[in-house]
Amino acid sequence: MGKKVQLEKRYSKWGYIFVLPFFVLFMIFHFWPLASTIYYSFCYLKHAGNTNPEFLPSIGEPLFKNFIEIFKAKSFHDALKNTFLFFLGELIPQWILAFWLAAVITDRRLRIKGRGIFKTAFFFPKLVAGSAWGTVLLNYMIAFFGTAAGMAIAASMINGFGFEPEDFEFFTSVQFFIIIITVFLQFGITFIYAIAGITGIPVEIFEAAEMDGAGRVQTFFRITLPCMKPMLFFITIVSIIEGLGMADVPRAFGSFDSLRKNLTLMMYLENQAFMGSYAYDRAAAASVIQLGIYLLIAGIVYFILIRDKDEA
Repeated sequence: MGKKVQLEKRYSKWGYIFVLPFFVLFMIFHFWPLASTIYYSFCYLKHAGNTNPEFLPSIGEPLFKNFIEIFKAKSFHDALKNTFLFFLGELIPQWILAFWLAAVITDRRLRIKGRGIFKTAFFFPKLVAGSAWGTVLLNYMIAFFGTAAGMAIAASMINGFGFEPEDFEFFTSVQFFIIIITVFLQFGITFIYAIAGITGIPVEIFEAAEMDGAGRVQTFFRITLPCMKPMLFFITIVSIIEGLGMADVPRAFGSFDSLRKNLTLMMYLENQAFMGSYAYDRAAAASVIQLGIYLLIAGIVYFILIRDKDEA
């Protein structure tokens, strides 16, 4: 018995040795920047050459001065409104499209061939989004959707369908084009995650549902979704991070500072930190606010999807 305990102790130390590099890198590249950002949000640090942040109460300023200034700024309210508009506008159609395609591709009764080709084709836009080809793709899509929307308006007015230009105001706006392109770029990775979650469910469960006479819709909502709750939680968190932190697609539409049609939280943060103002303290405060939004939504999703209600 004593030898067994000694052997377990001898091998258990290797677990700590293997996890040590990750812990050190996490502390250096994640925890320390995060802690510094939270500290700077309560400091005065408004100049590019200012390397000595001053704690706000030490200079006679309110502790939450940076947060108060941010919440008073109209640009922040515009960025917050646009961010949630883009997030919800692209999340709902993206999920519907991704989960529907994943359910069709993995359906045992359909036996669709060439599944790998579909996975590659749907994931390709996400793959090239961060490259030079992604920029070219964005520019062509902007031109395409803009032209298509203009042709739809012209056709409706020429044919006398009773529509007015104001009826198409949102569908020709910058916000709508951002939502459409974001759905095109992001739904592929959600599709891959959904397939991974569905294929991780034991086949016997689906066979039992077929024997009981469950239809495809019943199987999806009563078996597939409940059985893939852990993966669904992961997909939700990834979608929240991507949606609330979006900046690439809105930035591709150029500068709309006068109208703030494409301003998001991430773009607002970048403007505070780098675009001439160098207000690092306000940028840090905006980062903390964004972190709080992440934590709030993630907590709500956790209590809905993951928490064991019976155990609680």
